[in-house]
Amino acid sequence: MIRDLTQLWYLTYNQELSDIDGDIELCRRFFDPLARGHSLRERLSQLPATPVELLRSKRGEPLVVNTGENTLIVGVEARILISLLDDLDLEDNYVVLPPRDVAIAEGRALAVYQKWSRARLNQVIALRSGQGREVMQAISVGLVIALLINRSDVPERAVVRWSSGSVEGQRVDTAIHAGAERFAGAISKSRSNRSMGEQRLKGGYALSEARRRLAHRVVVIPNHSDDGELLYIPAKYKEEVISFLGKDLARRPGLTESLLSTGLDQLVEEFRAVAGRLAHESMVFERSADTRAVIKSLTSEFTLARQESD
Repeated sequence: MIRDLTQLWYLTYNQELSDIDGDIELCRRFFDPLARGHSLRERLSQLPATPVELLRSKRGEPLVVNTGENTLIVGVEARILISLLDDLDLEDNYVVLPPRDVAIAEGRALAVYQKWSRARLNQVIALRSGQGREVMQAISVGLVIALLINRSDVPERAVVRWSSGSVEGQRVDTAIHAGAERFAGAISKSRSNRSMGEQRLKGGYALSEARRRLAHRVVVIPNHSDDGELLYIPAKYKEEVISFLGKDLARRPGLTESLLSTGLDQLVEEFRAVAGRLAHESMVFERSADTRAVIKSLTSEFTLARQESD
């Protein structure tokens, strides 16, 4: 059995057995629940045909999986069993596995699949809590700050999200993204330059990234008075959003408090310069006192988070 499973392992992964932890991780190639269908089809199509003698062995799941077209693959269970058998005396023609060893092996396989199946959930939780592997994109941070500065925290002061193909939509998109772009350029010199087509509230990257991170804290609801939608950050989440942004910004190693202050100043300056485009649509609600309060709170959260991480 060890010989058959070892040969199938090589045919499946095109490499010899190695460290068991590394080998189990390699099994993601075919057994990761989050693997894309296109990727799986491509990988399966590149597998070599299984030798006839192995096809005749009639070993079944979960040790061996028949993918069709005379091709067998092995994964987590097979690798764990190989390791288990390697530790036993196989001089006789048969072996009886101790129930305790079987239970440990099954528990290990279950733990692996549980970890893989929860990967997406854990990723979403990490993003929502500001603990994702990557920081929030600077343009998205700037966009959220622009909404806060505009006091868009109730439906009555929301920014209307029209289709980017309409004149109104283009005007609003340009206005709301202007300050965000200045902010992003100031704090992130290495950021990717996205096309102007991405700078839109409906279907654009910046807002999509912000909603992915902030989830329910960024609200989009139908605007029943026309065909647009209302975009705002509910007042009850305002401080929570500011705290999230401050902590996320503090994770940028090259961002100093001075550089952050410059970026915020440029955001406000640009926002006010183009505010007329929103005023035409009755969507400008910025007030100097409230803007100063937002910037002060955001800077304080940044400084506190940076101190806690040192």
